Amino acid sequence: MNLLAFPRKLSRQIRTTLPDQFLYDRSPKWMSSPEYARKFPSQWHKIYARMPNQRPPVVYHGSLRADVVGRLDSEFPETGVLELHNALIYGYHGWIFSQEGYLLPDHSWYGRHINEMRKVPRFLPRGKRLKGVCLSLASDFAVGGYGHFVTDCIPRLELFHRAGFQLSDVDYIFCPKPTPGNAQNLFEQLDIPVDKLIWADDNVALRVDTLLAPTFPGTRRNYPQWVAAFLQRQFLPSPPSPNRRLYISRDGYKRNPTNADAVNQILLRYDFEIYHPEQNANSHQDFAEATIVVGPSGSALTGLVFCQLGTKVLELIPTDHVYPYYYTLSDAAGLDYGCLVCRSNRERNPDAFGPSPSNFYVNEDELENALAIMTREV
Repeated sequence: MNLLAFPRKLSRQIRTTLPDQFLYDRSPKWMSSPEYARKFPSQWHKIYARMPNQRPPVVYHGSLRADVVGRLDSEFPETGVLELHNALIYGYHGWIFSQEGYLLPDHSWYGRHINEMRKVPRFLPRGKRLKGVCLSLASDFAVGGYGHFVTDCIPRLELFHRAGFQLSDVDYIFCPKPTPGNAQNLFEQLDIPVDKLIWADDNVALRVDTLLAPTFPGTRRNYPQWVAAFLQRQFLPSPPSPNRRLYISRDGYKRNPTNADAVNQILLRYDFEIYHPEQNANSHQDFAEATIVVGPSGSALTGLVFCQLGTKVLELIPTDHVYPYYYTLSDAAGLDYGCLVCRSNRERNPDAFGPSPSNFYVNEDELENALAIMTREV
């Protein structure tokens, strides 16, 4: 066997198949970005200090309850931009490894929850060499994912600019390709030079001379106020007068009310529009025109970040899909949040990861009571 050829063969195998014997269930070697900058030749551009995660109590309508806040971190870590050299951008999710081999999880959706980062490579590929300076806007689940793209990728530009950088300072921008419709519309408004873009969608590994890596904007499922303020300032400099009531439909997707016809009839009686944001490239403007938003938990509710201060929200939360994304997003935007917990058709193991595929039943009397309360106050 040619031992000199073995590393190249191994690298090719890792880049293509990544068999389980070459993967860790968790990272054996990681470091926070501020700590890395203290120990190795790099620069940490601090933007926000560590701060507690303080949220108002969840307002429940109806008889069922769910632990909406149980998945929240107790604080936001220090936030900023790490400037480092010879770094590896691994995979389409954009995991960052230092030249010493440290995983830098502050830039991922997982944050300090590294025990949940599955299939971390034992042997890092060399990566395709990029000469010059690269900005990474990549994040987990953002390839093909509208919500994660808007709230987890785009706000990294705010950290980048607040650190004193301009797009003219970089040679490349590593970013997921926005999904058609509103995400693409928003992305085009950022005026990012097309010739600098490297789409993350097909990435295996890139080795970058100088990497500018903004940290994850907040923590997973947990948005700070600056994210909402930036997105509204960037895309709604002159917000419209709100006068609409929107029901955000998930028609055509998984996780819908089993009694959707009855639910729609109740909503129509209260003058709600049955609204499909995926059909509207300017859906962020439509959310900004809403006085009340009702909808099942799902990425279509990402538009809540564009609602105006005090907009009322009723999230329909299936018992098999309890996540705090839109509770924290509503709070970050200054909205009046409430939820109606709805029984799912099937319940997964409590440790199940990811979105539920199950439909759910909306108690019609409880929905009507919630709408009566919310519309009476508008």
